[in-house]
Parts: sequence; structure tokens; C-alpha cells
Amino acid sequence: MAKADFSNVAPECWTRLKEGDPAALGELYDCYVDKLFLAASAMTSDRELVKDSLQEVFIEIWHYRETIGHIQYPQAYLTKVLRSILIKKLKKKDISTWFPLEETLAGLEGNREDTIISSDTDKELKARLSNALAKLSVRQKLILKFHFYEGLTYEQIAQRLNMKYQSVNNLAFRTIRHLRDIMMIFFL
Repeated sequence: MAKADFSNVAPECWTRLKEGDPAALGELYDCYVDKLFLAASAMTSDRELVKDSLQEVFIEIWHYRETIGHIQYPQAYLTKVLRSILIKKLKKKDISTWFPLEETLAGLEGNREDTIISSDTDKELKARLSNALAKLSVRQKLILKFHFYEGLTYEQIAQRLNMKYQSVNNLAFRTIRHLRDIMMIFFL
């Protein structure tokens, strides 16, 4: 079953949403939920918190629909709303559940050695990701570029690459899983 085509749907959806059309909210949800989930997952590994925050984004969009101005970049706008909600939720969490007291106190001392180690870790992480991306095929790179940087759906990507929708979907899934597996090795 092919996914709905969302090319140029966003401007029209926002107009319908502002007029109170609940179907428009559903279309926006379908169009952006995957990208928003990935963005939220980069901020926290708490999947339940991510899911709750995603629902809250669309509840807030519906609640404040009449006061929302012209949205030129819907994905960026929704990501900003999501980020704000996640930060509020993370601040409300009991900080002692994040870090044991001893680690928190030790971290407050913040010595130079820890800063250097953290910097080296960031460099190594970026190098691993760069190497992993370099090993991808041209089609895998294109699918990632089209989906995450240009905001295209898998259906639109299939049309651009002259591929079947299911082939694009499978290749994207395997590519993301492969990258995640490579990056998880880093954290072990």
C-alpha cells in the first residue's frame, strides 16, 4: 500500500487546520511524525517521553490553530514546538533519576581532563558517523538526503529515483538500522 503524497500539502493543510478541519491535523501528523520522532530521539532515549511529547505537539497545534501565523517551514516549526515541550518535560523530571548524586557532584567540579575526554569522544563519534555514511551506496545516501534534509516522503523519493515505494521503504529502513548499529557499537 502506497503512502499518501504530501508534496505541497503543508501550505494547504495549515489553512484548513486554521479553519478547524481535523483531517488537516491528521495529514500534518502523517507527514511529519517520523521526522519529529527522530528529532526527539536525538534529545532523549526515553521513548515514552518522546511519544507523549509528539502527541502534545499536535494537541497544542490544534488548540492554538487560530493564533498560528503563516508557517513557511512546517517541519522546522513543529520541531521547535517539540523541542520546547521536551525541554519542559525533561526539566520537570526528578534530576536524581538522571544521575546518581556522587556523579552529579563530581561533574560539578568539571576538571580539564573531563573536558578533553568529552571533546575527543565527540570527534570520534563524528568520525564514525562520517565513515559509516561514506560506506553507504549512492541510493542509500540519496534516500537519506531526500527524506531527512529535503523532507520528501518515501513515495516522492520512489518517484524521483524511479523505484517502487516498498523498495525505497525497505532500503531506508535497512540503511537507518545499519547506521544505528554502527553508532551503537560506539556507545558500548
